[in-house]
Amino acid sequence: MAIQNISHWIKLKNILNMKNNQINFFKSLAAELFKIRYPQKREKDKLILNKLEKQITKKGKANIKFKNPLPEKNVFYELTTARNRNLITQKEQGKLQKTVVGFFGMSVGSHAALTWMMESRADLIKIADPDTIDSSNLNRLRFGWDVVGQYKIDVVKKLLSEINPYAKIVKTSVVDDQTIEALLIKNKKVNIIVDAIDDLKGKIFLRKLCKDYKLPLISAADVGDNVVVDIERYDLDPDYSFFHNRIPEIEKINLETINPLEKKNLIIKLVGFEHNSEKMLNSLMSIGKTIPTWPQLGATATIAGGVVTTLIKKIVLGEKVLSGRYYLSLDDLFVQDYNSKSRQLGRKKLIKTINQD
Repeated sequence: MAIQNISHWIKLKNILNMKNNQINFFKSLAAELFKIRYPQKREKDKLILNKLEKQITKKGKANIKFKNPLPEKNVFYELTTARNRNLITQKEQGKLQKTVVGFFGMSVGSHAALTWMMESRADLIKIADPDTIDSSNLNRLRFGWDVVGQYKIDVVKKLLSEINPYAKIVKTSVVDDQTIEALLIKNKKVNIIVDAIDDLKGKIFLRKLCKDYKLPLISAADVGDNVVVDIERYDLDPDYSFFHNRIPEIEKINLETINPLEKKNLIIKLVGFEHNSEKMLNSLMSIGKTIPTWPQLGATATIAGGVVTTLIKKIVLGEKVLSGRYYLSLDDLFVQDYNSKSRQLGRKKLIKTINQD
């Protein structure tokens, strides 16, 4: 009997501690909300604080998924986007929140999707990737060892939901044409597509969809320490050539009849040799010989994700972002001898060797 009483007392104490922790947490939110709404007030106004606290406590709710209880949706958005102002105005923030982005491919795509959610607090995001996580993916993904073997979309969905518990995340690991088109248009059509996939056939199909539905497409490839960005504004010009016409009428090539080497060379031609370091060029020559696939770095994948998010924001808010290929070359920016005559000559020789290979 005594043991039962002790057990009951411990349970009651834990419940009271949890409630006290929640009350203290809501108090801290009220104090933060006060600073956001009244930045001109040097001292806290207790009357306003009490009103804010009552508002948050009344509308707040516990959620077993999270350690902290959630405030009401509008308060949550206000708290988590306040530091964006006035780089993003309140009206613009609302527009970003309502924008639906489809992220295809969860390597660079995962960095882009997570950064986009962090900045926009989007109500809805759509993600697609057929792959599970390999241990070798961890050099560029913000995932832990415990998720190796899980589907990338499942891990990314969980992370997105942790950033914004109010968001709806639509995901698929099935990437046939019919499923991808349905993902694009059903349950609110996407406004922008982010292409971060490796499969050439899939990349072409995404562009066909963008052409048909008049959507902008953004793609960012991490190449060594540099980022290659492709912007294709099919919303402004539905007749814009795929991949900036780097391979004319690529959509007419029967990819089923070409061998893996020809397909690899097509992809290399699409990415191009511009702004590639000596190490990256040497790596391209080594694919299938001493290394299994295209090498990538976590820092550059992270940068690429940030660039994609910034471009989505600029396009949605109506800034003049035009179709074209753009380069963010950290080598060019920071390495003083990168454009010296000797290094330029060395890279030209490497490119000539690759073309002859």
